[in-house]
Amino acid sequence: MGRLTAVQTVLLDLDGTLYVGSQVVAGAPEAVRWLRGQGLTVRFCTNTDSIAPAALADRLARLGFPASEDELVTPVAVAARVFASAPEARVLAVAADGVRQELAGFLAGPGEPATHVLVADPSFGATYADLDAAFRALRAGAELVATQVNRVAVRDDGEHLDTGGWVRLLEYATGQSARLLGKPSPAFFTAPLEALGREAATALVVGDDLAADVGGGQAVGAATVLVRTGKGDRPQPGADAEPDAIIDSVADLPRLLQD
Repeated sequence: MGRLTAVQTVLLDLDGTLYVGSQVVAGAPEAVRWLRGQGLTVRFCTNTDSIAPAALADRLARLGFPASEDELVTPVAVAARVFASAPEARVLAVAADGVRQELAGFLAGPGEPATHVLVADPSFGATYADLDAAFRALRAGAELVATQVNRVAVRDDGEHLDTGGWVRLLEYATGQSARLLGKPSPAFFTAPLEALGREAATALVVGDDLAADVGGGQAVGAATVLVRTGKGDRPQPGADAEPDAIIDSVADLPRLLQD
């Protein structure tokens, strides 16, 4: 608990933590306002990979969490930076239309060989043909890049297959290991802290995923809190990280940080 007294930056997960599906967690907007009112810097660090950052900022505002794009850390935004730093990149994106539009300047044209295959939430309606095209591009030498490898997505009607299952399928079929852009990649957590000029020891990661949030935060030296909303109250196979604290919901975070 002593690690929580040095917190300057709070890296908040979104789906499962501030909201679950379309339902806002009771007390979550008030908790975020309290954090900001205490002078703490808030960054929204999410593996949401189904929409572009601008659309995500709009969604947050509608749900009661006003945020600028600069306050969002998403694997889609990371992908745009990665491909922008590689002018030769030509990407085959297994992704929703909004994500493809965000990356439009990097997409491979018809008949153009891909240098990268990006897998980003195929739940938009990816078909066998999409995955087979990705497989063929990888076998031809493209690099496999994954926005995230979460196993389970929790929506209003329960659990669903998340991006990780699709990524593992392509890894198995091709023998490649994907380059990970989102949580629990250490670079995903350190990027917003480096931009602020702060050390990971002064950061707190709050989320519902033991592997992505707690394990990822611990790997860079941040304090971690698991919430019991979203996936936090369900078995998470393969995840054995131990958070610094467990709370029923993010609404309890102000009380935890005041104790």
